[in-house]
Amino acid sequence: MTLPKSLAAAAFLLSLSSGPALAAGLDRDGLLTEAPATPSAGNVRISGGGTGQVAGSAEGSVSATVMWTPIEHLAGDVGGYFQSEGTFGPSARLRYQLLNQASHGIDLAVGTRYKWLGFSINPNVGGHRGELEFLAAAGHKFGALDVALNAVVGFEVGENGKDAELKGLVGYNLWEGLRLGVDSRVQAEFQDPSGVKVPDFTNDVALIGGPSVSWMVTPKVEIQALAGGFKGRGDPVVGYGGQLLLAIDL
Repeated sequence: MTLPKSLAAAAFLLSLSSGPALAAGLDRDGLLTEAPATPSAGNVRISGGGTGQVAGSAEGSVSATVMWTPIEHLAGDVGGYFQSEGTFGPSARLRYQLLNQASHGIDLAVGTRYKWLGFSINPNVGGHRGELEFLAAAGHKFGALDVALNAVVGFEVGENGKDAELKGLVGYNLWEGLRLGVDSRVQAEFQDPSGVKVPDFTNDVALIGGPSVSWMVTPKVEIQALAGGFKGRGDPVVGYGGQLLLAIDL
């Protein structure tokens, strides 16, 4: 017995929309967003990627991290990054998942990160200024639709500078393992040694945004890519650029 074409098409569309809903929480970092869930205990994930942009000037960077989940809901990672102007340094992050979608209706994680190079670089302090960040990441899977939102506040070590970030991801899973979406991030310094201020678009604001794709090549290998608008701190206008990431679970 064969189904009518209309019923077959409806069954196919239903399989696309229902398949991703069976997946676990949002435990993978996006290109610009941080995951609101953590991988299962014992997981080790190695990630590496690069960014290239043309705004006020051509710039690029590469980075790599190793993340480990020693116990359920707790994940930590260490990494390093190198920027085309010659700056480089390590970073470390610790993240704990407070809520999960299966039990609470939402994935929610909090965490902290230390970066050797913060949002501001002070040439009078050895060419670098470290930064300590505090973050909150929330997310939800609406069937085939993934939504994630991050809020981050950074404090420059030894200085009075503070900055804030908002990061967002909306992606639609065409089928299990392939997601198309839009990623975005805006970051701005709102306090410097002179006090609290209204961020100046050119000198205090950086942003990235554009269409993205996430492809689970295998259950343990993921490739992500983004192309869109890029603006670094100090650039007067928005240029364009791209970002690529490879993540492998061991």
